Amino acid sequence: MLLAAFAMMLAAQGSSEPLPAKTDIPNDFSTVVCPGEAAAREMLGSYYGVQPAPRNHTIDTALFFRGLAATGCSQSSADAKSTITIQQVIARRTLPLAGGSETHLVYRGVNASGTRVIGIVDETGNDRHPRTDYERWLSEFIPGGVLNYDPSTMGAVYSCTTVDSARAAMKAIPTKGNASARNATFAKGRAANGCRQAAAGRYKITARHEERTISCGFECEDVWNALAATDARGRAVALIFNGSHF
Repeated sequence: MLLAAFAMMLAAQGSSEPLPAKTDIPNDFSTVVCPGEAAAREMLGSYYGVQPAPRNHTIDTALFFRGLAATGCSQSSADAKSTITIQQVIARRTLPLAGGSETHLVYRGVNASGTRVIGIVDETGNDRHPRTDYERWLSEFIPGGVLNYDPSTMGAVYSCTTVDSARAAMKAIPTKGNASARNATFAKGRAANGCRQAAAGRYKITARHEERTISCGFECEDVWNALAATDARGRAVALIFNGSHF
């Protein structure tokens, strides 16, 4: 009954709402494409739900797939194989999940081929979805772009006086040679450029520059990155950060 009532409320709403922060939907982010506005409204209003705790970390997938079958909407439409630009927001719905609320919206848009599209997208996830190589790197190694550095539990991070000094220290790493020799030269490069162990604290990353890799054994490598950042007091700093999974 509640879902049906919400569907009726969506249908009664005005034709347009504010646009989201990100009006593009990249082709590597999921969107549901529907045959028309009525189907999209019904899908969002009646088939987007949340299961009771402790299964409330994602939307109710069983209900969701019943909705795709009932409305003719699709997660694999050919119209979503290129970036879709949102031109109008018709309706929104916020779902209370265990990890925080998630807002989905019904939109009208156009894809890169000029085809008009009506669909549903997770507005919260799409706004956060990385678009560039830098954003993808951040999402993988420093989610949210903030490094809360604790030297007692994390690997070494070095602080340099300027971005240029961090980049110079990175460029000192030889392109060839064994790990011991390359690390020794790297240490000399850091010392020569005034780089030292970073203090514990919060650093907001603002740009990524040089990257140098030093192999440390089988399936082991240090991937050093020169980063621009601001510290907890808002002062500009430069960091050398090891973005390695090994």
